[in-house]
Amino acid sequence: MTMSELNDNSYSDLQKFANIRREELGKLYKPYIDVTDLYGQLICDICSFLGNTPPSDVQEKVVRDLMADVFDNLYESRSIILTGQLYVAYPVVRRAYESLSLFVLCALDNKIARKWQAGKQISNSVVRKGLAKHPLGEKEDNLRELYKFFSEASHPNRDLVAKRYLGEGNKFVLGAIGMPDIVMVTDYCLKHLSLWFWFAATVSTMLGPKLGSSFSSYRVKYLSVAKDAQECGEWLRREFNRLLSEMQKDQAEGIKGV
Repeated sequence: MTMSELNDNSYSDLQKFANIRREELGKLYKPYIDVTDLYGQLICDICSFLGNTPPSDVQEKVVRDLMADVFDNLYESRSIILTGQLYVAYPVVRRAYESLSLFVLCALDNKIARKWQAGKQISNSVVRKGLAKHPLGEKEDNLRELYKFFSEASHPNRDLVAKRYLGEGNKFVLGAIGMPDIVMVTDYCLKHLSLWFWFAATVSTMLGPKLGSSFSSYRVKYLSVAKDAQECGEWLRREFNRLLSEMQKDQAEGIKGV
């Protein structure tokens, strides 16, 4: 291979591949993009308001820090998901999930918030159990299932490290050049959206009242976005089931044809 041929698939092309994937997947998942943008705007509105209001205590200080951490990871991970590079997105979304579950527990439990602020390690198993016990928390089985999904996918394993076939028909396999698995992307968008749903609900409940006279109009906007999110979630589930059924049918027909 000459240097000229090598440069046909060079480092400078990686961003081009990513942009192409985002454009393609952006059209397919526009409802998901629209609703997560709306959620992002809601959190930004609250953040901007709180920037002029000091936290009232240690618990609120902790909650504000975790709110920002969750937002940053949810916001950045969508861009990765929409390149189809789910194996890259897993660790980022796992971080969002762990910070989110801790954020919710700290918002509900002042003792946990103080312990975390003091530098104590709060394991995710402790967070799950704490949330399961609280009336406003979440079922431990649901949280464990999400944690298992993100944890297993965050570590290299043969099932999730894609076979690239470099030199076996493929000449360049880095970045977003590979065709994404639409079934997995759809499932991932659904899980990512569920994190936004939980996040915005908790932020609105715990920090929304800080908006004072503006809270009423904010609440109306939040409820509208939550309704859109539920509808989008239902659409994603239908699409996932349809795509999975089609994939399984194709695989079954392929086996029969062997």
